[in-house]
Amino acid sequence: MPLNRFPLLALVAGSAVCVIASPRSAQAAGTPKAVYLPPQLTSATQSTSALCDFDYSQSLDTDHQPDFTPWGFDELTNLVLTNEGWLSLNLHLGQLSSERIVFPNEQHLSVTFVHESSGASHSLGYLYYDDLVARGYVDTRGTPGDSSDDALVDANGNGVADLHEDLYNLAPPTGFQARPYVGTGRRCASRTFTSQGLSFTMPDLALNANCTAAFSRQSLPDARPGTHPFTTVDVVGSSPFEGSPVNATGYSDQGLYSRIPNLLEPAHASNNLLGLGHLLFLLADDDAGQTTFNQLGTVPDTDFFEDGIPDYDVSRYDAHGLLRPVNPDPGITPQDRTVDLGTLPAGKELVFFLVTQSESIHDVDDRQVYPCLRKAMNGQCLLHLRTPINVFFSKAKWNLDQDPVGRIPVAQRNTGCAYTEQCNADQPQTQATACTLANSSLRLCGWLDAETLLRLRHPDYGGFLLPMAAASVAPSDNGNMPHLLLNAPPMTHGQWLMGFEDLPGGADRDFNDVVFLLRGVTEGRVRSRVLSPDDASCRIAQVSFQKSDDLGLYCAPQTSITYALATDCNLCDGGACVPNPTPTWHPLSLPGGTASTTVDVSSTPGQQLCWKAEVTPKGDFLCQPTIRSVDVGYLSEPVMP
Repeated sequence: MPLNRFPLLALVAGSAVCVIASPRSAQAAGTPKAVYLPPQLTSATQSTSALCDFDYSQSLDTDHQPDFTPWGFDELTNLVLTNEGWLSLNLHLGQLSSERIVFPNEQHLSVTFVHESSGASHSLGYLYYDDLVARGYVDTRGTPGDSSDDALVDANGNGVADLHEDLYNLAPPTGFQARPYVGTGRRCASRTFTSQGLSFTMPDLALNANCTAAFSRQSLPDARPGTHPFTTVDVVGSSPFEGSPVNATGYSDQGLYSRIPNLLEPAHASNNLLGLGHLLFLLADDDAGQTTFNQLGTVPDTDFFEDGIPDYDVSRYDAHGLLRPVNPDPGITPQDRTVDLGTLPAGKELVFFLVTQSESIHDVDDRQVYPCLRKAMNGQCLLHLRTPINVFFSKAKWNLDQDPVGRIPVAQRNTGCAYTEQCNADQPQTQATACTLANSSLRLCGWLDAETLLRLRHPDYGGFLLPMAAASVAPSDNGNMPHLLLNAPPMTHGQWLMGFEDLPGGADRDFNDVVFLLRGVTEGRVRSRVLSPDDASCRIAQVSFQKSDDLGLYCAPQTSITYALATDCNLCDGGACVPNPTPTWHPLSLPGGTASTTVDVSSTPGQQLCWKAEVTPKGDFLCQPTIRSVDVGYLSEPVMP
C-alpha cells in the first residue's frame, strides 16, 4: 500500500514561519507521534527534550518522496522519465565509428580477448582523447566536442607531428626544435641525424642492443598508391629479422615496459610520470608456442594452449597495465580473457592503439611499407622509420604507415563466412570459398575463422551468431592505412568486435590478426534530493521505504535494481548545503516488484534523508529495467545533550 502524500501547513512561531506536514484525516485519527520545533524558530526558551514538539506530523505512513520529475534528483544517470512518470533505463543507441569512439551516455566498459593468428606479438591499450588535447598533441580547431575536424599539432615545425615525435623521442636534444624527452633518459647515447636539412635523434626503439647508428638514404618504391616508382628517401632505424639472434636489450626505450613507447605506458616513475596510456592486454598471443617475435614481447609467453585466453597471467596487472600488489586470480584462467575498464563518463572519447613487435619490411608487392614520419605536400614520404615496434591507432589518420593500394573501401569481408587463406579477397566473386551475402548476389571472403565464429556463440564471448553481412573499412582522409575494423553485430546491444590488421601497409588486409570484443553496459543511477528538513536539533530514527519496479521481459535473472538510504546526505556550512559525496548508506534487501521495509537508522545519526538506486541490466539488449515509484516515510527524535 503506498504511503500517503500530504499538504503543508505554515505555522508562525514569533516572527519565523515553520512549514510542516499536515496529515490526512485518516492519519490524524491515529496515535500521534511527537514533533519538535528547533529553538531558533520560537521566542520561548526550550530544553532539548522539548524540541520537535508538534504531535501530528510524525508517521512512517507519511510519504515524503514527491512524484518523479527530471529536476527532482541530486543525480540521474542513464535513467529517463517516461510518460507514465517512471524512471526507465536509457539504453545507448546507434553505432560507433573507429574514428570516434565516444558514447552519449555513461558506460561500464570491458574488453574481451577473442582470437589471435599472427607471427607478430601485440599489446592493446587506449588513450583518453582529452588527455592528448591537454598535453598539446591535438588542435581541436575551436570545436572541442567534435574531433572529426581536429588535427595533430607540429609545434616545432619540423614536419613530424608532435605525437609521433614523442612516441619515438625523435626530437633533437638541443636547439629550437628540441622537445622534452618522454621518459627518464635515453638507452643509447644521443645520436643525431639530418634529414632534408632538419635535425632529429635516432630513436632507441629503432636501435639494436649495441646502439648501432642506423640512418641512410635508400632507393625504395614509393609507398603511395600507383605504380610505386623507386625514389631516394631517408630511412632511420633498423629491425631484426625473423629468426635472427635475440635482442635482449635492443629496440627498447626502457620505461615501464621495454617495447611499449613510454608515452603509451601508464604514468609511472619509470617513464618520468609522462605516460598517458592504459594497457589492457600486455600480450595478445594465443598459440602453441611459448615465444614472442625475437623475444621482444612486452611480457613473456608462458602458455602453449590455443584456448581463446592470452598466454600470460592477465590478472597480475590492473586495467592500466600496472602490476597489482595482490593478484586476485593467480595463474592463467578463463577470467584472464576479459579486462574491466570501469566506468567511462558520457562524451569522453577513447582512442585504442595496438603496439606490435614484428620484422619491418618495405615490399609494396606484398603491401608492406616502412612507416612514414614526414611527407611532402604531394604525400610522398621524405623520411621513413624502420623499427620492429609499431603503433596503430583506431583513428586511421594518426597512423604512420601509408596505404600503398588506395582502394575504396580498404577492405570488405563477410562477417558470417569462415575465413580461409585460400580466398582471394581481391576477386571474391570468383572464389569458391567466398560466401554470398544475405539478400544479395554479392560474394565476399570471410572475416573470422570457423573456430572464432563458433567461439563467439558462447556467452563468455558475446553469445551471438554473426550474419552473412558485409563489414568494411573506410579509407583515411590523408592516405594513411587504417588498422581497425570495428563491427557491431546486428541484434546485439553494446557489443563491438575489434579486428586489427597488424602489418604496416596492410599486407593481406584480413583484419583478423588479433580480435577483441568491446562491451558496454548502460548502468543507471538515481539519488534523491534530501527529503527532510535541515534541523540540527533532531535526528532521523526510523525510515520506511516502499518501491515498485519492473525488470521487463527481456532481462536475465542476474539483472538487479538495488536500493539504499542515508541520513547524512548533505554537507552544510553557514546555512549553505551541498550533496555529501560519501554518505553512510544503509543497503536495503528487497525482492523485485513491489516491496517495502522499515529500517532503524539511529546508529548513524543525521537529519538529512535521501535514497539511491542502482540499475544493472543483464541479458538481452532490449533489457530495460524500470522504477515505477518510491515512497519514503520517517520518524525523528530529539538529539540528546
